[in-house]
Amino acid sequence: VASKFDEFFSLAATADKRLRLLSSGGELLAETSDFASPLLGLDARPRASEADTFEVLVTSMGGEVVLLLLRRPRDGAGDWGFEVAQRFRDHAKHCSAARFAPAAAHGEGANERSDPVESMATGGDHFVTISRDHTARLYRRASPGAEFAPAGVVRLPGEVTALCWATPGTFVLAARDDHNLVYWDVSGGKDGGPKERMKANLNALGDSVVSFAVLALAVSSNGKMIAACTDRSRVILLQAFGARQLRNFYGAVVEEYDTPSVFFSVDGSFVYTTSSLPVKGLIEGEAEERLMSAAAQSMIGQVAVFEIKTGELVLQIPCHQRPVRCMHRHPYSEALVTGSFDKTVRFWS
Repeated sequence: VASKFDEFFSLAATADKRLRLLSSGGELLAETSDFASPLLGLDARPRASEADTFEVLVTSMGGEVVLLLLRRPRDGAGDWGFEVAQRFRDHAKHCSAARFAPAAAHGEGANERSDPVESMATGGDHFVTISRDHTARLYRRASPGAEFAPAGVVRLPGEVTALCWATPGTFVLAARDDHNLVYWDVSGGKDGGPKERMKANLNALGDSVVSFAVLALAVSSNGKMIAACTDRSRVILLQAFGARQLRNFYGAVVEEYDTPSVFFSVDGSFVYTTSSLPVKGLIEGEAEERLMSAAAQSMIGQVAVFEIKTGELVLQIPCHQRPVRCMHRHPYSEALVTGSFDKTVRFWS
């Protein structure tokens, strides 16, 4: 959560149904517990219609999505504070993630491609939610500051596992038991809802075999590349709006029901992804009984850094005593924040 290069605040959602705002020094700045079930996903952005305010999307195990306003102290006086703006109860199962559409400037790089996306602009704001109920739901508002309203439903054959926005008007979905990434435009479909734009086959040979699931997606800052983190310890780098595979990264350990995160560096030169490693493999010179203990058999969390130019794993950061639950990159710098099952939030620069 930042509107400046040198701001370092983080939102942390926990299983006790609490949402906290933390400083990089560990100070608790604000807290709310106005939720019916444990929290699963977060997204945040500055509110265009109101200075010193962020919009925050929270998803939960009960399928509820909550839109909150996070207001910062003005002129250095007062406290940070949360306010519930809207609640949505449209999903029948876990709502695992929600993502705001990016600002219009994000699409400038996309317009350099031979397949321009200017026609996707709709003049309003959007966000998308995904769920284990096999659906993704689109919400729209007519103008900044207005309330969001349902704008359409996408139904897929399996659990929707990942989403990202390719442009302000096109979002990308991945689902279990599907070998494609599916691109959807926010308008043009039935009753003005989303319309399928294209499918990108994730199999390099173009076949229809399903041998992995995509668990996390990210788009580069210029909109030209998409990273797909799979449950087979493989990150696929694809050309946006196409099936061409630019790179395959190996070395980040991700399994079937992990909750990985993947991000591009600001300049698009590196890909960051979360990973887990057995503690046993990292301990040397310890007694055998300790190696075989329950603690030694647990997993530690790390961040793996891949260089796009070479495809090499160039850095591994052991950052938590248990697997990493989530990671986010600072919107304006290479700083990272990670959260873990070890109940800590850590800032990295």
